[in-house]
Amino acid sequence: MTTVLHAIEPVMHAAIGPAAARSVFRTLPLSASQPTGTLDVLEVRELLSQLETSGRLFATPGHSIPSRQLRDAVTGGTPARPCLQRHPIASDRDVLVVQRATQGLTKGFFGTTDCVRLATAVSELARNIYMYAKQGTVSLRLVEEPGFYFFEVIADDQGPGITNLDVILKGQYRSRTGLGRGLVGTRALLDQMDIESTPGKGTHIVGQRRVRKP
Repeated sequence: MTTVLHAIEPVMHAAIGPAAARSVFRTLPLSASQPTGTLDVLEVRELLSQLETSGRLFATPGHSIPSRQLRDAVTGGTPARPCLQRHPIASDRDVLVVQRATQGLTKGFFGTTDCVRLATAVSELARNIYMYAKQGTVSLRLVEEPGFYFFEVIADDQGPGITNLDVILKGQYRSRTGLGRGLVGTRALLDQMDIESTPGKGTHIVGQRRVRKP
C-alpha cells in the first residue's frame, strides 16, 4: 500500500491539495497492496471506482484529475496483467452471473454502449450452452495493450455440436429455437468471433473486441 500511495501522492497533491489527498487515501481498498506496476486490471478498476465514489477526488470544487493520469500513476505506466475469469454454465442463474461478471470486468475500460454490447454477447453465448449443451464454461479475459483495451470471451461445451454452421453464419438458417439468430446477432456485437463445432463432440467459440484508450 505504501508504494502505491507514494506513486499517486504527487499527482493527487498537485490536483487537489494535500488535505483533500489525505482524505481520499482513507478510501483506498485494502487489496491495493502490491508494488507499483503490478496492480492487475481489476485492482486498478476497483481503486478508481473507490476514488470516484468517495466524493472527494473528482467532486472537489475547482479541482479535478483525469482518471487516465491516476491510472498511469498507480500502475507505473506499465500494462496490467491479464485478468482471466472462468465461469461454469449449467443453469439460468449461471447465465446471469457471467453477464454481470462481464459488466464488472469491462466497466471503466469500455464505454457504456460497449459494456452493454459485450454483456449481451456473453450472456447469449452462455445461454446457448445451457439450452443446447446443458453445461459448459465461459471464460472472460481483459488485457491492457499499448493504446488499447482487449476483451475476449471463450465459450466451450461438449454438447451435440452445431450442424449447418456455414448456413447459420450466413444468416440463411432460422431454427424454431432461435439458435441461428443468436449466433449471428452475437457476432455482430463483437469485432471478431470464431466458431469450431463438431457434431457429437461440442463447440468452441472465441469472441473478441478491442477499444482504443481515451
